[in-house]
Amino acid sequence: MKKQTHTIAYIKRQAKNLKKESGISHNEALESISKTLGYSNWQHCQRTLGQQAVVKVEPVNTQLQLSFTDWLKRHSNRNSPLGDLSSDMMRDNTWPSYNNLEDYRNYLDFKGASWAAIEALGRAWKSYKTYLQIKKSPIANKLRTKTPTPKNHDQRKIVFVRNITPLHCAKRIAEKFNAGDKAWISWDGRKAIPVTILEGDGVHYTFRTERPIKKSGGHHILFLDEVRSTPELACMNRVTS
Repeated sequence: MKKQTHTIAYIKRQAKNLKKESGISHNEALESISKTLGYSNWQHCQRTLGQQAVVKVEPVNTQLQLSFTDWLKRHSNRNSPLGDLSSDMMRDNTWPSYNNLEDYRNYLDFKGASWAAIEALGRAWKSYKTYLQIKKSPIANKLRTKTPTPKNHDQRKIVFVRNITPLHCAKRIAEKFNAGDKAWISWDGRKAIPVTILEGDGVHYTFRTERPIKKSGGHHILFLDEVRSTPELACMNRVTS
């Protein structure tokens, strides 16, 4: 009989059964089973099996990382270059799955995409990588979990602003908000939506939308300069990525 086909746990179980059947002590049963399997005694069996190579099993990461393609799909309804990029991607039956920005840029270049589309891709990739970092951060997850949810909806309403000229990204400035502060964002530069700040990471703000009521409570992440303190400023710094 081959020695390496059994484990110490298996031999102990067999000894336990032999003890019940024969009425002998547990040690005697261990000695008997060990000799039956070809070992000199129980100690010899323990030493031999204990020296077998231990196979290291790497822990399984149960939290699958969201792919860039799946992340991009979430932004198809946005009225911005990111939304346009997402819509184009969903219509492209040959859209690839890469793990780096350069390959995606080469793909868009091969497809004859415009300079604006390639620029939107760069900003989208940056936002995607920041999103992954926030998801991985135990501190961010802890803060997000502890953020209290108000019992009543925010009393502010959606504000429509006229005659606003959007600022170029290079001329924008960011405002400082803390968790719980009230702010505004605008997807299209005409309609300002009230939001509540949940947290900031130095690059983005995570916030909860307050209007429309049927869709309130959704969490979003935007660059710092896209979240402002008034409806007018929000429309001037409308979402561009």
